Amino acid sequence: MNASKFSGPFMKKSPIDKKLVGKQNRLPEELKEKILAAPEDSPANNIDPKLAKKMAGKVKQIGRYRDYVEKQEKGYMDEEDGFIKGDPSKTVSFDRFAISEEIAKGGKSGSKAVKHYYANKDKYSGYMSEEKRKAVKKGLNIK
Repeated sequence: MNASKFSGPFMKKSPIDKKLVGKQNRLPEELKEKILAAPEDSPANNIDPKLAKKMAGKVKQIGRYRDYVEKQEKGYMDEEDGFIKGDPSKTVSFDRFAISEEIAKGGKSGSKAVKHYYANKDKYSGYMSEEKRKAVKKGLNIK
């Protein structure tokens, strides 16, 4: 079987490409045959590479947002300034966080983000309410 076009970035080796090792040779013959005869057309092979890259980027961005929310809640150590006390009342929404990152990138995507921000300023102004902050913490599994 050919390896998935995503096997490089996501997996070292497709499970289907691996040889039966260990106690797998003790499997019933009919099950071994089913494993070896599994169809090569997996849903993972049908994912658009651009979409997969975009999804992976969003997952990383959510991780950065989670770190940001934790810092706003608990505070953090800064090399230059020492301990920075957290201020939960200044936590921004994920949308505002994401657009801030785009603006910080600069270039074409940054200028596009600035235009979007000014066209939808009401959506991004202010900080989250206490209720929304609690929901975000719960959604990000932050205690």
